[in-house]
Amino acid sequence: MRRKTYSGMACPIAQTLDVVGDPWTLLIVRDALSGITRFADFQARLEIPRNTLTDRLKLLTDHGILDRRRYQDHPPRYDYHLTSKGRDLRTVIVGLLQWGDQYAGFDEPPVVLVDGHTGQQLDPLLIDRNTGRPLNELNPKPIVTRAGRPDRTDDP
Repeated sequence: MRRKTYSGMACPIAQTLDVVGDPWTLLIVRDALSGITRFADFQARLEIPRNTLTDRLKLLTDHGILDRRRYQDHPPRYDYHLTSKGRDLRTVIVGLLQWGDQYAGFDEPPVVLVDGHTGQQLDPLLIDRNTGRPLNELNPKPIVTRAGRPDRTDDP
């Protein structure tokens, strides 16, 4: 059974969840960010059913998050590479990792992030580009813009 779609909502969070809201989908993106590209490797690492993996890879390619590239003709086999749109999900994955480190009950983090060039451990922080201040200090509040309001015939 297909879950409810959020495509009619004027909300970027709802629109994003329509694409990556399934847990398998974000786990595939997580693994792609770590260098996994082949169907068999995704399946082995995630222990995901073949039909589920096929569906999620199709969804991710249809939405331009993964690029499907043939690497073998007989039988046809494909690699799945992150696009720039897919790599931009890194902040979502890192945010989930940090939240899990804090609240999932691990004595110590089972995964750490390191700089790919130096190997030094990272401590990511989401900041406001305008002020350079950590977002948690700013207490951000969403304000619905005109684009987020439904059309109303009774508006003046």
